[in-house]
Amino acid sequence: MLAREEGAAGIRHAPQGRRPRDLRPIAAAAVALALSLVPATRLPADAHARLVRAHPAKGSTTAAPSVIALWFDELLDDEFNDVAVYRARPDGSPADDANLATGKPRVDPADRTHLTTPLGALAPGAYVAQYKVLSRDGHSARGRVLFRVGAPD
Repeated sequence: MLAREEGAAGIRHAPQGRRPRDLRPIAAAAVALALSLVPATRLPADAHARLVRAHPAKGSTTAAPSVIALWFDELLDDEFNDVAVYRARPDGSPADDANLATGKPRVDPADRTHLTTPLGALAPGAYVAQYKVLSRDGHSARGRVLFRVGAPD
């Protein structure tokens, strides 16, 4: 076994006849590998589907719709989406537990960013549509759309 020698200031030197290993190529390879694992398109903070538009539109007053239609900026999964429509209080929260959606949300096969949910008859008044969607990349997103049924603006 070769003994290591201590030089000035307690610095250890490699035994004679052996060169210190150059770790720069290994470090460069590790950095390249780490960077290749970072998604090139989006950061995780942006990975949730965002509502692009809705019908009825947020804050609008409209004739009673027969469906609520939501469009997102990401493709939606076929399952695990939920849309519920309630009468709304002035603060936008549901006024009661009576969900006025009459069927399950359905992703449009021709436009996988588009989700529709059939509605029962809506009387004039304020409503809140609450949704939870699952995008194809596995991230879920929640939100709500407030609208009024009555004489259109």
